[in-house]
Amino acid sequence: MYYAVPVSSGIVQTKKLASIISDRCSATESDILLVLNSLSSVMKSLLDDGKKVRLGDIGLFSLSVSSEGFETPEECTPKQVHAKRICFKADKTLKETLNSIEFERVK
Repeated sequence: MYYAVPVSSGIVQTKKLASIISDRCSATESDILLVLNSLSSVMKSLLDDGKKVRLGDIGLFSLSVSSEGFETPEECTPKQVHAKRICFKADKTLKETLNSIEFERVK
């Protein structure tokens, strides 16, 4: 059986992203880099505080947790809860970009 798998054409690092954004607006690359680095720090802090973070038309970031099952509520304590991953739910406008993506066969 053969299945389709995505093939990445590379990774865009934060500095390159800042450069691309600065080419599209009046902010400097340094200013955008400062904002992106601050965004990362603030998002970590907010997620750590139990907040969800919505980034405009990009989507919603939230924390996923897990624990064992317990017979009573008293048995389930904060020490037994573990952060598993950061979840991302794309906003409707970002999801709509899926409709315009074209695929091709790569050897």
